[in-house]
Amino acid sequence: MLSRSELRKLSSRLKANPGHYMDSFRENLHMYIDHKDITLAEIADLADIPESTLKSFVYGTSKDCNLSTAVKLARVFGVSVDELVGCGTISPQTCDSLQVVRKLPESFTYFVRWLIHYHYDTLHSRKITSKAIEIMAAECAYNGNLKMTNHLELLDVSDLSDDIRPKIFMGIRFPCSHYAPHYFENDIALLANDRAPKDGEHVFVGVGDNMWIMHAKMENVEGKLKLNYYSIRDGKFCVEGDKAEIILGYVAHVHRETTPVDDAF
Repeated sequence: MLSRSELRKLSSRLKANPGHYMDSFRENLHMYIDHKDITLAEIADLADIPESTLKSFVYGTSKDCNLSTAVKLARVFGVSVDELVGCGTISPQTCDSLQVVRKLPESFTYFVRWLIHYHYDTLHSRKITSKAIEIMAAECAYNGNLKMTNHLELLDVSDLSDDIRPKIFMGIRFPCSHYAPHYFENDIALLANDRAPKDGEHVFVGVGDNMWIMHAKMENVEGKLKLNYYSIRDGKFCVEGDKAEIILGYVAHVHRETTPVDDAF
């Protein structure tokens, strides 16, 4: 059987036909069964349903399917019953969002959670204003890289200028001074992703559950201008702009709560 990540990739090919959802259900099951690394017998075993029951439905001798069977099959494939059946009870926008999340590395689902909770809290909590954003307190790995966490806090950004505040969607708090003199311990990099990064900006790029902070530099590559990324720690080339795994955002502003010792003299 395919891994969970491989199944997530297949789920992007699921069909929906609300008017004839049993047809889309069969078509979606065929899509899985036709894969070279998936067998009908294996699916039936994992779903704990008789192979004969699954075979009769998939190959058309059965005109309907029990809800319990659909639920078991959806669990095997890691999708919702709506997606597997293609019945359209979930809006296309929601289905599209689900597909995007499934394509992200597991660690990046943190960001989805943060944004959802932030918007919920903004709407429902009297203590939170629309001028507050969520800040992630990153951890420092043994090699100095920043690691994602689910430690969240809120930061009031009402004092920021009107041209910066609307762009920011989250912040990253530095747990160390490995990135000095650019960023010191407890500095908060406020990220925006309203556009692509520009030449000279600092960019947060996600690689697995690590975050790299890079300097964007426009260069002439074989006669074409191209944005490449270099580590702000040692200046070494990191990755070509179009090969960055996931660009989280560019640094639109740095919030500094205390004055670094080096800056005090």
